[in-house]
Amino acid sequence: MNEASVYRGAAWLVLSEALFSAVGALVKYIDGDINTTQLVFFRNLFALMALLPWLLSKGLGSIKTQRFGLHLTRASAGLMGTYCIFFIFTKLPLNQAVMGLLMAPFIMPVISRYWLKESISLKTWAGIAIAFIGALMILSPQQEHTGISPYVLVALVCACFVAFTKCTIRKLSETEPSTRIVFYFSSLALIGSFIPMLIFWQPIAPGHWGLLCLLGMFAAGGQLSMTKAFSYASPARIGLLTYSSLLFAAVAGYLIWDEPVTAAFMLSFFVLLWAANLTLRQRWFM
Repeated sequence: MNEASVYRGAAWLVLSEALFSAVGALVKYIDGDINTTQLVFFRNLFALMALLPWLLSKGLGSIKTQRFGLHLTRASAGLMGTYCIFFIFTKLPLNQAVMGLLMAPFIMPVISRYWLKESISLKTWAGIAIAFIGALMILSPQQEHTGISPYVLVALVCACFVAFTKCTIRKLSETEPSTRIVFYFSSLALIGSFIPMLIFWQPIAPGHWGLLCLLGMFAAGGQLSMTKAFSYASPARIGLLTYSSLLFAAVAGYLIWDEPVTAAFMLSFFVLLWAANLTLRQRWFM
């Protein structure tokens, strides 16, 4: 894995985290008006529709695959993760909801080591430990009087799905282009989320359809960017950049819901930058 590929993967991953943070902000914004099962279904529907121009230009032969089983595994884990993510976005402040996924970069190297057979350097493990400490610095000042919300525990379960999904994408990227991976995820997840959506259906206000369309477009862009990222670099090497979503979530939370951005948050974010630098460049300092 050369350095250029690592930095390309890093750039694509940061873009994907920005788009996923936008998805989270939209989900939180329309919370209460549309239930989670509907949000997940229409996120998949409009994401699939966003891929239609590519399908029409490439023809149906472009979706032919020899790895349907792995696509199905990735879609199942991704769908469960999406339900969890959308649920916690509606229950926690945006930056805390994103922060609840902080265990994913811990889990990814373990999966990468034993499933993808990728070696993990001591500096990468050190960077992960530093990042975890930095993320806890964000959590503790906000929760010191009330204790950790039980919804954060749900987010930790979600983090397991996220870690497994990202490693599955890396495995699929050995033979599958990014658009095909996203197509199978969106189409299989659409099928899987159809029945729950019908069971819990409630009327949707006309003004929300545009937001649902935007949700799907952001989700499709995030999936494509994440898939592209892991085609360039290992989740163990660039996975810590998942923490960039904390910054995007903090900005959105401050602008839309007046959620505070504290000095502790800024300090911890610079700690996360140091940790990311350590794993990307394998150096202790910039």
